[in-house]
Amino acid sequence: MKKFEKTYIGKGKQIGDLQIVRISCKITDLVKLAHNYNGENYITFEVAKLQNPDNFGHTHTAYVNKMTETQELATPQGPNAPKKTRKAPKPVPAEANPDLPF
Repeated sequence: MKKFEKTYIGKGKQIGDLQIVRISCKITDLVKLAHNYNGENYITFEVAKLQNPDNFGHTHTAYVNKMTETQELATPQGPNAPKKTRKAPKPVPAEANPDLPF
């Protein structure tokens, strides 16, 4: 099963009323997450607005989103696999529901 794994690399603040966000990241974190394309190193990251500013006034977060492959728990399939069964609902006694006419 494919799953996205987020690695947080920094936080930032929106600058005034502008559509600009200043993000601070550690260079050592960025170097670890860099990828090579056509002989050049790149870092691809996403910036998202926080629901509420944190204690330092940060309004945005930056992270690298990487798809990873995870193993699913093996479940038997095929004609010999055990069938899933449901338990029958318990009957409700008549005295439990006084609105019934009988």
